[in-house]
Amino acid sequence: MAKEEDKKAENTEDTPVEEKPKGGSKKLLIIGLLLGLLLGGGGGFGAFMMLSGSDAPAEQTEEVIVKKDEPKIDAHFIKVERVNIPLVSKGRVVGNLIADFSIKVDGNDNKMEVIVNLPEIRDAILRHFSGKSIGKKDNPRSIDYPMLKSAIKDISNKILKKPLVLDVMVVQVKQF
Repeated sequence: MAKEEDKKAENTEDTPVEEKPKGGSKKLLIIGLLLGLLLGGGGGFGAFMMLSGSDAPAEQTEEVIVKKDEPKIDAHFIKVERVNIPLVSKGRVVGNLIADFSIKVDGNDNKMEVIVNLPEIRDAILRHFSGKSIGKKDNPRSIDYPMLKSAIKDISNKILKKPLVLDVMVVQVKQF
């Protein structure tokens, strides 16, 4: 026995004694993982049940759609590019615009009539906006697009002497 006590004394002084790891930390890790899976699965199942709806049949309602008979139009577009428009405020020119827009008409015959009169329409647009501001009232350098669209439509129909222009779409405006 004396030899065993000497060996134990030597081990404590010079070399560390190797202890066997306890199984408690592994058990705790496994229990934590199982609890996480159980709670996560239960939460997912609860969310699925809440989203699925009830077993009671829903009341059926009929939806009546009223279709209005809109006149069929054969829409044609005339591309108008690089129209120079002065930006006027209080009688002074504060800038210039180069506008690109499309004119919507019904049918090919109306399209051809607008194309034939396009130089006169461009001239009328320039004359109209040389004296009238297209800027917003609170900020004259900002363009009032609804007013610009309606003015171009009115000017075009006035030159054509018929309401051929159905709509005007402003494609691009460059201000300088």
